[in-house]
Amino acid sequence: MIILFYIALFLYISTISIIPTIIDYDFWARIVVGKTFFQTGKLLNFDFQSFGPTRQWFDHEWGSSIIFYQILDKFGDKGIFIFKAVTIFMVYFIITRIILLRRKHLSKTEVNPFKSAPLNILFFIFLIQSTLDVVFTTVRCHMLSFLFFMLWFYALEKSRLENNYRILWVLPVSMIMWANIHGGCFTGLGLLFIYTVGEFLNKKPCKPYVLVGIFSVFAMFINPYGVKYVYFLFSAITMDRPTITEWVSIFNKIHFTKYLKYKIWMSAVAFLTATILIKKYIKIDAKTVKEKLAALYNSIDKTKAITLIIMFLLSIKTLRLIPFFAFTAAVFLYDDIYKLFNKKLPNIINNLKEIFLYILIAVSFLYTNHVLKMECTLIQYPYREAEFLKINNLKGNLFANFHYGSYLAYKLYPDNFIFMDGRYEETYDPELLSRMRIMFIGPNWKEEFYKQHIDYILVEKEYILYERLSKDSDWKLVINSKDFALFINKNIDTKNLKMPPENIEYYNKTRWQTNIDWSTGWIK
Repeated sequence: MIILFYIALFLYISTISIIPTIIDYDFWARIVVGKTFFQTGKLLNFDFQSFGPTRQWFDHEWGSSIIFYQILDKFGDKGIFIFKAVTIFMVYFIITRIILLRRKHLSKTEVNPFKSAPLNILFFIFLIQSTLDVVFTTVRCHMLSFLFFMLWFYALEKSRLENNYRILWVLPVSMIMWANIHGGCFTGLGLLFIYTVGEFLNKKPCKPYVLVGIFSVFAMFINPYGVKYVYFLFSAITMDRPTITEWVSIFNKIHFTKYLKYKIWMSAVAFLTATILIKKYIKIDAKTVKEKLAALYNSIDKTKAITLIIMFLLSIKTLRLIPFFAFTAAVFLYDDIYKLFNKKLPNIINNLKEIFLYILIAVSFLYTNHVLKMECTLIQYPYREAEFLKINNLKGNLFANFHYGSYLAYKLYPDNFIFMDGRYEETYDPELLSRMRIMFIGPNWKEEFYKQHIDYILVEKEYILYERLSKDSDWKLVINSKDFALFINKNIDTKNLKMPPENIEYYNKTRWQTNIDWSTGWIK
């Protein structure tokens, strides 16, 4: 039965993974870094595609760039999709292994937690759906942080449940890789710190965690950039990002009506946890409330409690940290939730477990096979606007929302330079984001554009800037598509300009073409 469960889980995750075919906004920059490394043997430490003021670049995702470029270069779009599906499946696979590990050691039996499959597979479907908009979006570097986080989680649980502290040395070794793949490595250090405090409160050995933590921090210094890299990582995680929607709270007005599935799941987990604690409190045989609370406190696993509380609060604070609470809650509360519901489920549901799994496997397999083409699409990008500049050999500085900066630089360099892209905190002067805000919605927007020597403006039609430019005689509208508009400075000759094709299939076929090439020792 467990094999059926894993087959169903893998096919379901694969199905969910290949539904979003869009390309992440920063993926283009990742490919450039990877291509540069394999063609020159060096890492970029500056942004050669921007006309704005830049600074030395400490790329905390350079390892991911190498992985992504190699997969795309060798296996194409299908390779990227398969890599995404396998990586995410491994995250959930490790979650199940920690659940197995905890049940084995806490119940002192070999009972298989997958014996009643319907509830189990439904639990994971609910879990997957709750984090769908954060985990299953596009191919991004933080996917690898999820995987490393769960590997650390497994090692930490195994060490304390089995009193096997030698396995902890996997952490500093893996930190060498993690710190060079993604800045999310700090979540691992945070988890290790929580375990140190929790085990201290549990009155169990915490010295091994302290020692491994010290070596894990030193492991971060093994990188191509040296000490400055670690300092940059620390400054990056403490940086305030009020204008970046994925870094604000899920209860921010921007996300008020969004991420409802996670909010429901989070609320349900909080309610069930409270129910379990209340039931445990009621069963305690003590004379006073103080004695009952003391007994409840002593019965609680401090490491489990602190981890859940901190991850819960962090998931509320910022959207990016939602998965970490979802994963830790799944590990620590699975058995509690399972026991709470299992007794109340009618026998007919348990008797349908094999049928349910077979149906899930069949549906997932048929859908996966149906969309086996698995090709990325540019549907959300300003592809016609970029093509217009390219086919008309229009050179100069291009202003656009930083979301599209990496794509435009990838497609238009060296004829056009961008203002900035999504790596704003890594490579650019911090003032650029403020200037961009002025140009989009500020009262002195026009003066700011002339200060920056802008030749072309690409703007989403939903912004007030579109209305301003449409009424301004200094700018000429040359492309007006469904979502975007391209304006050209009035001093640029617009006679005999060719219009790009509208068929998106043309752009999808040429999506990875670029003039950025270091193979001859220079960028052509």
